[in-house]
Amino acid sequence: MKNVVLIQSRDSDEVYRVNFADLYSSFQVNYQLNSNYEISFTLTYTKDFKDAFNAAKPKAWVWFNDQWYVVQQTESSINDKGYLTLKITANHILLDKLKNLRIDDQKPTEDNPDIKGGGSSSSTDDQNKSDIVIKKTDEKQYYSLDDRLHKFFDNNNENIKYELHGNFPNAAVDIQNTSLYEWLGSHLKDYSAYYIPDGNTLKVYDMANLQHQTGRQFRYLNNMTTAELKTDDNNIVNDCQVYGGKMEKDITFGSGGGGNLDSAEDFCKSSINADFGVNKQQMISNFAARSQRVHAWGVDVNKLYDTVKNAGVSPEWFFAYELQEQGTGYGWLNHTYKHGDAYQDAVSVCNWIKQTAQSATIKPAWSAPEGSMTPNSQLAAKWNQEFSKGTIGRVYLQGTAAATWDLAGVTPNPAIGKPISGCVSVIRSWGGHTNSGSTGGGWGWPFPSVGEGTFTKEQSFGSGSGWIRPGSNSDFHDGLDFGSVDHPGSEIHAVHGGKCTISRAWGGGAGYYCVIQDSTGLNVEYQEAFSSPSDIYVNVGDEVQLGQVIGRRTTNHLHLGITRHSFPEAFNHWSSDDGTWLDPQSIIKNGQAPDGSSSGSTTTTEQTYYSLHYHYENQDSINRYGRHKGKNVVMDSIYDMDELKKCVDATVQHDPPTTLTIKDIFEINFAVGDIWRVIVPEMTVNYDVTLMGIKYNPFNPDNKDATLSFNNTGLTMQNVIHSIYNDIHQMNTNVNRLDTFATIGGRQENHFGNLDNNSDHKFSKNQADVIDKFVNS
Repeated sequence: MKNVVLIQSRDSDEVYRVNFADLYSSFQVNYQLNSNYEISFTLTYTKDFKDAFNAAKPKAWVWFNDQWYVVQQTESSINDKGYLTLKITANHILLDKLKNLRIDDQKPTEDNPDIKGGGSSSSTDDQNKSDIVIKKTDEKQYYSLDDRLHKFFDNNNENIKYELHGNFPNAAVDIQNTSLYEWLGSHLKDYSAYYIPDGNTLKVYDMANLQHQTGRQFRYLNNMTTAELKTDDNNIVNDCQVYGGKMEKDITFGSGGGGNLDSAEDFCKSSINADFGVNKQQMISNFAARSQRVHAWGVDVNKLYDTVKNAGVSPEWFFAYELQEQGTGYGWLNHTYKHGDAYQDAVSVCNWIKQTAQSATIKPAWSAPEGSMTPNSQLAAKWNQEFSKGTIGRVYLQGTAAATWDLAGVTPNPAIGKPISGCVSVIRSWGGHTNSGSTGGGWGWPFPSVGEGTFTKEQSFGSGSGWIRPGSNSDFHDGLDFGSVDHPGSEIHAVHGGKCTISRAWGGGAGYYCVIQDSTGLNVEYQEAFSSPSDIYVNVGDEVQLGQVIGRRTTNHLHLGITRHSFPEAFNHWSSDDGTWLDPQSIIKNGQAPDGSSSGSTTTTEQTYYSLHYHYENQDSINRYGRHKGKNVVMDSIYDMDELKKCVDATVQHDPPTTLTIKDIFEINFAVGDIWRVIVPEMTVNYDVTLMGIKYNPFNPDNKDATLSFNNTGLTMQNVIHSIYNDIHQMNTNVNRLDTFATIGGRQENHFGNLDNNSDHKFSKNQADVIDKFVNS
């Protein structure tokens, strides 16, 4: 039945044979991998074949080569002999069935509505915590091809199935609101896969399994007489920038509270968004008059103030910092070149400030072109302890060497000013002062030279030590003990700022103690370290800054307690794990109390960027076709550099799309996946290429209109095309050099003028007849 074509209408069980004359003159197979699987032919209305003509209606079935096809398009006309004709185009029947396999979202109904709300949440101190959160914005789940196809084929009512032949990579491919037919067209390339319909089976191959050796050769001017090469270099890209792995960084800062202007070092302990209590109008007027960039850029200082404040940075510090730098060649603070307009650049600089303020460690800028000082590890360690995350010092010491010299008390270059001291002076001139509205700023350790140190279970907060505390039935410990052995030193530094509310009080077993409360009502209590009231240095009403020495330890340990309860009521819960007392070690390490301190607002800056970047160049393509730069290639969801490069290599068109069209072929029975040997003797070329598309008439042995499309990727095809071009050029002395990069090169004149008696070309009798007819026409 392979030599016949049958037609069956949907409303009849009868099948009708198509006139062979129509098949000989018009039948065409058009198979293009992952694209077309169709046949077409033109029927002529005659008395003997009128039933086949009348049965050929839309969606009728056509039988050819043991496969069913479905009529998709008909076009009637009158031919030059006055006969009624009908042109038929039919697709493989499996394609229609693939369109019926769909995955669509279910829309809400009354029985199954969308439900929103109903949840609950509680506001905790974490919401006001300064932090940086980095996350992948477009990370996707990767699926196997088998998994994706199962979603479509499982329990389908079309009675069709699929087969996988080969190894396929995983891909981040979703399935939503689409048919399988559409999905294959859009995403099969992501798996480097090819499909062929075969009856009711969708067969999917990788390239290795698609290919099949035929032992057949394409010998130019041997088993065909016309070759056309069409290439188009308009869309070549062999040089571009590639970005992958889209990321998002959320930088969050809690309320900065009050700042400290008592000294340059105290100023550096202030939060980057601290309030120094300046006369705002006085500051704005003075800054507008003095700032060189304001004059050069025509800046609205009130708008700049709001921009900086909304970005989460203290405008007082920003303005004072700017006056220490001055100039117009760079952006604000002389940080880097200007980004956008004055306000956009301010946001950019504020983002840098916030990011630097959250750095894991301080790496002081010891040197600059204007001078340098010898790196001092002891100073670096001291500053890392004193200037916690989110503080001005953490930024200033890393942003400019002059600030490092200022705080270190050295003068490598007398011509360079002291920016930190200068900031303090300028802010004071605007009416700024140490602000009593401080929430306490950051957190630190009471013995900075030791830092966190280590603690035994008995010293640590909470339960679990197994030691039953004297006078209780519990092993619960309501604070954190800093022993004189594990945490040496006598001076006790404030772990958090605020106002002293209790000093030199007697607490029974707690001994003399003092309490420092921040503006949120959080109490930090120091006890069991003082042998006498004189060992406590702070008085009730004093504003205490983070790191300030508040007393001296004259016993064997300091007990540190943190609570929101009042005193002495809090002491009644000393042995109860009921939430009265909070974990000091956790609070100091995390830089925030776990609940209740929601006194200030938070500002969050979102930054997006790509974690992967490289410059793509295909040197072989550049050498062959010249440099062709393309737009950026962006792959948001690929977070692995090797995978990104593989994807770009497979998708960027670094070689011109090339069609090798063969006509007057003395061959039949083509199939996609056939491997042909391409031979160009003059160039000693002998390569295998894969047939990816066929367009021919199997009922006409002359095959004058056949078109074979070979794979046009990879070095093999490049060399084949290049060699065929040279073969044509050498053998056709009467034709100018072919432009194979923008048009069609075809052999048209004196095809055999350079052949001699010793040529390797062999011709069959049919070929010789064709040659004779051509030469003598």
